[in-house]
Amino acid sequence: MIVDFSNPKIFNPAYLPLLNDTNRYILMYGGRDSAKSYFAAQKVIIDTMRKPYSRYILVRKAYAHIKDSQFQTIKDIVISYGLMDYFVFTENPLRIIFKKNGNMIIARGLDKEHKTKSIKDPTGVWYEEMNEIGFNDFLKTTTSLRGGIIQEIATFNPEMETEWINSYFFTAKESYEKSDGNFHYVKSIREDTTILHTTYKDNTYVTPQSAELLESFKTIDENYYKIYTLGLWGGVLEGLIYTDWELFDSAQSDDILRSTKFLGYGLDWGFTNDPTAIVKVYIGDNTLYLDEILYKKGMTNQELCLEMHCCGITSTDEIVADSAEPKSIQELYAGGFNIHPALKGPDSIRAGISKIRQYKIRVTARSHNLIRELKNYRWKMDKDGNSLNVPVDNYNHGLDAVRYVVMNKTMIRKKRIFGIRSYSI
Repeated sequence: MIVDFSNPKIFNPAYLPLLNDTNRYILMYGGRDSAKSYFAAQKVIIDTMRKPYSRYILVRKAYAHIKDSQFQTIKDIVISYGLMDYFVFTENPLRIIFKKNGNMIIARGLDKEHKTKSIKDPTGVWYEEMNEIGFNDFLKTTTSLRGGIIQEIATFNPEMETEWINSYFFTAKESYEKSDGNFHYVKSIREDTTILHTTYKDNTYVTPQSAELLESFKTIDENYYKIYTLGLWGGVLEGLIYTDWELFDSAQSDDILRSTKFLGYGLDWGFTNDPTAIVKVYIGDNTLYLDEILYKKGMTNQELCLEMHCCGITSTDEIVADSAEPKSIQELYAGGFNIHPALKGPDSIRAGISKIRQYKIRVTARSHNLIRELKNYRWKMDKDGNSLNVPVDNYNHGLDAVRYVVMNKTMIRKKRIFGIRSYSI
């Protein structure tokens, strides 16, 4: 077994200096498509293979999201290296074992009771989407890691300047940020911390399509371009579309939802750049109750059908899907699902938003991606900061799914055509 880890065809050169970094904390942040998570996965794999003893913990806010992010990224890289014969991957629980030395990679979600305390003698942690982890959860995790040399890796986009990560690790941004995003190592206020900033321009393997998409944000949304293209700290967002919402925790979720009227499932299609999103919507006491069921990229319709069955969606449950893909709707209908198209037409987006805003919104704490959308979905602003009453077309996949259900179930008369329902005002 020989893998040349210095080979630039394997490693993005921008991250090579971090491979042997010995600091307690390694923070990798910046824009999208800069290969932050890919390198973190590579480092975890290499430490697992070459160290006599290594026990990494994969950490995210929600355990359910680790399988399709960190766990899958590591598996993809192991396959690309041709090393699958040397590893064992199990999904229940999520665990990776390197056969030659018994080193393990273990998953922990901060929404689970035992979290990281139950892991004996960990040597490392990888926090994915670190900005979604609260300060108290971080403190509980980092202080629970005891033993020998421990290293904690964090990957994230700098969405909010007010985030605790900024004040805990970073100096004043005026001392390091450049408006064009072209800077790399950032001095931390902590002596035990290395911080690396990257953008897609530092990724030698970024596709032209991805680069073009990221640059297009410049003319669509200034704050989005600033955060996700240039990797600069974003400001507090103005013009949020949904403000009257709150969480209810997982311990209460099932009891509350069982006693509330089920309105339907909303489905928003995605594939390469956007996720396929499914949200279960309930209604009662002038309140919409939302529960994220699925939020995943790269799914074929066949895979989606299997996933929907696994999520407990039955042939009698009503599903309202984006009408932009009639072929996909027909395929899911043929697969036994009670699915029909959402109404679309002139001003239907604003009409749907207006209807949703008539309700209070309560969202389950496990609805990780939907919560992010609620925090970021906003109106376009003109150069003077005035709302244009047109939503920015970002952070809206799960929320679009909600809109389809609310529009079709509360505002529209129904009739059947060829087994699939069509709608008119």
